[in-house]
Amino acid sequence: MLKSHYIGPHPIVHYYLQRMNLKSIVSGCLGTGARLDAKDSLTYAEALEVLIHNILVSPVPLYRLSEWIEPIEADAFGLNEEKKKAVNDDRIARTLEALASSRGRSLFFRLALRILKEFSLGTDRMHFDTTTVTFYGEYAASKAEPAIRHGHNKDHRPDLKQLVFGLNVTSDGAVPLLHHIYSGNRTDDTVHTGNIESLRHLLGREDFIYVADSKLCTRLNLRLIDKSGGKFVTVLPRTRKEDKEFRQHLRTSKVRWYFLLKIPSKRRFLDPPDIFCTCKADAETTDDGYRLIWIRSSRKAELDKAARGYSIEKAFIDLRDLSAKLNRGKFKKKSTIRKAVNSILQSHNVKEFIEVKIAFRTEQQTCFLRKGRPKADDPVKIIRKRFYSLKIQKQQKNLRNAAKTDGVFPIVTNLDKSYGKRELLRIYKYQPYVEKRFSALKSELRVAPVFIKKPARVAGMIHAYFIAIVLSSLIERSVRQNMQRKEIKKLSLLPEKRPTTTPTHPRILEPFSGLTWFEFEQKDNVVTFPLKLDKLQKDMLSLLEVPIQVYR
Repeated sequence: MLKSHYIGPHPIVHYYLQRMNLKSIVSGCLGTGARLDAKDSLTYAEALEVLIHNILVSPVPLYRLSEWIEPIEADAFGLNEEKKKAVNDDRIARTLEALASSRGRSLFFRLALRILKEFSLGTDRMHFDTTTVTFYGEYAASKAEPAIRHGHNKDHRPDLKQLVFGLNVTSDGAVPLLHHIYSGNRTDDTVHTGNIESLRHLLGREDFIYVADSKLCTRLNLRLIDKSGGKFVTVLPRTRKEDKEFRQHLRTSKVRWYFLLKIPSKRRFLDPPDIFCTCKADAETTDDGYRLIWIRSSRKAELDKAARGYSIEKAFIDLRDLSAKLNRGKFKKKSTIRKAVNSILQSHNVKEFIEVKIAFRTEQQTCFLRKGRPKADDPVKIIRKRFYSLKIQKQQKNLRNAAKTDGVFPIVTNLDKSYGKRELLRIYKYQPYVEKRFSALKSELRVAPVFIKKPARVAGMIHAYFIAIVLSSLIERSVRQNMQRKEIKKLSLLPEKRPTTTPTHPRILEPFSGLTWFEFEQKDNVVTFPLKLDKLQKDMLSLLEVPIQVYR
């Protein structure tokens, strides 16, 4: 009999879970949740660790977990065979319910403290952003906070309900440190005050730099941060008076821009770099007295121009469709046509770029008032009818003026001038790394669709996904830092052995995906064929700082 013992990358995941001390923290907060008289009863901590293994390596719905774990060696999870057989969707679901209960509130605080200490994370700067987790189904029973409700959906599905997921990451490897789950109708500008208080309590300091998008930039939020001794870097929203005035100044006057920073394109090596410039504006502070720095990005300028061109093109298509409907049905009156034109221009936000004139021509028709064959002296009635048409043209002058504001955005901060413009720009440009965590959450980790009925268990599942992205980011941080320390510029981890300078956790774990050891039995003789790691696998274990003994 030949026995196969598959272990794959699970010993690496288990090693990092041990470094995070997850089992002890979960047991201390939630209890064991297991029957003391049953040897095969899974604890909450063991069930949660199995779920995290699944999320990171090969996500499947909860009802398929028992099938998924069956071919994997129990030792890879730190379990025995009895406990491995006890893994099922019901046990995992009850663990999620406990995770979302009041007992689990202190769990993530203790976990963050452990990660800060064990991995020596820097906390001088924290970046925050939110995304939405979208759900199919009514979830009518979801009434307690956080409630699954309709709101501004960032997945462009306003027809579906959602939860809002807020994430804080460090500037040291973009490691998620703290998270929040809000009701689906919660707006971003209302979450910052409570989030900052949580960060102060966790970090034990108030002078860290808090970085967020334009939703942070309300007068109340900025005043509360500044008065308490905190620091912030954000972007002024387009609705503020200072932004409108400066953009109008750009349209009407000449402004000289100075080179500030060049960032190469990371997506495509052949793409031109993103060049950032700044200028000396008349107003260098907001109405509240905070520093105001104007930046222009060449890449953003291209995107703004393309977006405006796309909107104009869509408006032209809709206006042509409207032209084909004129003089029929409800489009026989000029007032109705004008209303439809304005609706199209406003929906595409191109009212200042497209001029639409409603022209008409009058046609006369002679109508005989007597029935029968008309005669020369029969009375007639002249009927005049108007036929409308649209004359559409671009406002070239307005387009040229709008192009002067392309790529421009204002940074607002209360940091003093010891922080130069280039440094402030670098601080803000780290913000997309939060989006990278959200991207991984919705792509590799597949946070949705969620096959869970009870709202509390849904919230528990998102908590579990947070732990999974923490672990994945720690794996990436370890590899990238050791690459830099050992002066390794690239690793051949992509398909077809293509190199990458920034390996992600799926590519890091992939070389270990097929690891299996074999055992041959014949009567009383047992022959074992141990694992043999190749050079790439040994090098990856070294970069991960995982002892090779985990595969012995």
